[in-house]
Amino acid sequence: MSESQHSILRRYGIRPVKRRGQNFLVDGNLARAIAQDTLAISGRVLELGAGGGALTVHLLAGAERVVCVEVDRNLCELLRTEYGDRDNFGLIEADLAKLDWVAAVEAAGERPVIAGNLPYVLTSKVLFALAELRDVTSGAVFMVQKEVAERLVATPGGRDYGILAVVLGSVFVIKIVRNVAASVFWPRPEVESAIVRLTPYKSWTRSDLDHFTAVVKTLFGQRRKKLRTQLRVHYDLNPEAVTELCNGVGVDPDCRPEQVDLAGFQRLAAALTGKDAD
Repeated sequence: MSESQHSILRRYGIRPVKRRGQNFLVDGNLARAIAQDTLAISGRVLELGAGGGALTVHLLAGAERVVCVEVDRNLCELLRTEYGDRDNFGLIEADLAKLDWVAAVEAAGERPVIAGNLPYVLTSKVLFALAELRDVTSGAVFMVQKEVAERLVATPGGRDYGILAVVLGSVFVIKIVRNVAASVFWPRPEVESAIVRLTPYKSWTRSDLDHFTAVVKTLFGQRRKKLRTQLRVHYDLNPEAVTELCNGVGVDPDCRPEQVDLAGFQRLAAALTGKDAD
């Protein structure tokens, strides 16, 4: 039976660092299940925020290669000592906020799956980085705050539906795999979490995705204002041009951004190609 995460952390004298928002996963059964979810996508893994190796140990048991990213020097020493002698283990000591994503993905091997427990303050940054990496990865399995998971899978009309659901949902098939209670972490956070799986399904060119994302962000910047007003103000279209454009793509100009589905946003952005928001 493998040593518990609590025991390993105690053995190295490691305690959570509050300023880094560290909450260690200490439920071995959950860690094993997340590893299975991850390895079902690919045997090559880039693990973000490996911490004390709670997930790492289970990934290494079945993966071709696991490259961990960790910023905490003490945790990096733990990971090297515990797993450094394994042929399928690699470690990048780096801050996720400054990570060279292309180099990290290449280190993990061809089209790896990205996995990990994402710090709340970096969740959006990592998710949009994943969108940029859609052609060189096989997808991702992330632990995120439950509210973020709900925003990722939100549908039109609700208050959770926004930029994350539209942009990420236009690149990936997104599914909440399981909800996670706060009790599986040390220390126990004040919020619940969820495991989400993102699998690439739609091919985009870099310029098309950049343009699409810009349109979505512009329109959701004033989510309560009707498209008719926003298109006129932000894209310098006269009322007749707005009506013609919206009729052409099958989107009601009198609806608000939160009422437009993914396909509608994609058609709208395509029709606005070549136009930049003011």
